[in-house]
Amino acid sequence: MKVGIVFGISELANPKDFEKKASEFITSLASEFDVVGGFFISTKADFKEAKATVNFNEVDTIVIYPLTGGTEGALKEFTVYRRPVVVYGDPFNNSLAAGIELREYFRERLVPSTLVKNFNELRAALLGYDDMRETLDRFLKMRIGLIGRVSPWLINEKFELPYTRISLKKFYEYYDAVTDEEGWNAVEGIVSKAAEIKEPDRKALVKAGRIYVTIGRILEEYNLDGFTIGCFDLIGKIGSTPCLALAMFNARGVPAACEGELNSLLGMMIVQRFFGKPAFMGNVADYGESHLILAHCTAPLIGRYVLRSHFESGTGVGVDVQLPKGKASLLKMRGRKAVVAGVEVVGQEHSNMRCRTQVKLRVEDAVDFIDGTLGNHHLLVYVEGEELADLLSELGFEVMLY
Repeated sequence: MKVGIVFGISELANPKDFEKKASEFITSLASEFDVVGGFFISTKADFKEAKATVNFNEVDTIVIYPLTGGTEGALKEFTVYRRPVVVYGDPFNNSLAAGIELREYFRERLVPSTLVKNFNELRAALLGYDDMRETLDRFLKMRIGLIGRVSPWLINEKFELPYTRISLKKFYEYYDAVTDEEGWNAVEGIVSKAAEIKEPDRKALVKAGRIYVTIGRILEEYNLDGFTIGCFDLIGKIGSTPCLALAMFNARGVPAACEGELNSLLGMMIVQRFFGKPAFMGNVADYGESHLILAHCTAPLIGRYVLRSHFESGTGVGVDVQLPKGKASLLKMRGRKAVVAGVEVVGQEHSNMRCRTQVKLRVEDAVDFIDGTLGNHHLLVYVEGEELADLLSELGFEVMLY
C-alpha cells in the first residue's frame, strides 16, 4: 500500500524542533507501508513545491500530520487529490485541534477522512481504506462535467467536489459544427420507436439530435463520466432544449442531469456506477399522506415513451416515459447529506399543467418525508433503499433513511 505523508507546521514554529518527531513517525510508518513525501508544509507555496515533487494522485492514502495548530489553511489544499485521508493528531502544540478542523474540511468535500491519535489507530485506518480501495476509487475518480451554468433558481445548490466546467460558448462552437444530417441520424432510431409524436416536428427533432451529438463530442474531448447542463439557457440561443439528449444518454448508462445541478448528477453517477441503473431526476409536483408525484421533461428511455415538447417553453423535444412499476427508492443529495426513502412506483399521470413525464409513487408517511427532505429535485432509482443507504454511508455521506 502506497502512503503519502505530509506534516503541517506553523510559520511561527521552528522546524528544527519537530524534525526528530517527524523522522521517527516516517520510520515507523515505512516499516509497514510504502511511504512517499514527508514534507513540512507551512504555506500554500510549500504545498505547490510538494505537488511538483510528488504525484499524490498515485498514492492510495494520504496521511496528514499537523504538528502544530495554524496549519489548516495550507494542509487543506490536499483535497485536490481526491484520495482518502488519515489525519494524525497528537495532544501537543494544538495538533489535535488542527486535526479535527482538517478532518471536517475533507469530509465536507466528500473525501473520506479519519482522525487518529496513535500508531495502532493509524495502522487500522490505513488497512481499512485498503480494504475499501476499489469502492473508494470508483467514487473518488469520477469525472464530472458542467456545461454552462447552474440554474439560478437552484438556491440551495452547494457543491464542493472538483468538476470540469465547459462554457456555453464552447458548446455552441461544437453545435454549429454538427450538420442537420448528423442530428437526424442520431435520433432517427429513437423517433421510429416512439409510441407517439405530439408537438415536435422534424426541425425540432433534428435540433435535439444535434444537441445529442454535440454533448457526445464534449464528453469525449473532456473525458467525462457524466454531465449536467444549464438547459434553459439554450432556449433563447437555439430554440431548443437538451431533454431528449439527456434521456438518450441516461438510457445508455451515461449519467446526465438538467438545470446544471451537480448534486443530482453526483447521485445519478453513484447509482449508475455502483448499481448499473439510470435515475429519473424529477420535481416534486404534488404529495398526499401516502403518495408523491415526480415530474420532469426528461427521463431515461426505459419504457414506452411519447415525444413531446418541453413543458415550460413549448420548444425542443421532451419525453413522456412510462417508467416501470414496482419497488424503488427516492434519493435526494446536497453536500455530504443524503435522504433515502423506499417507495413503490404505482402509475403515471398526464396533466397538461406539469412536466411531461409524471410518475406517481406510494410513499409511507409522505408528509414527514417532504418535511425532512433537502430540497426539490429527487432521484427515482430502482434500487433497494437500505442497500443504497448503506453504500452512501460507506462513501462518507450522512444518510437519513425513511
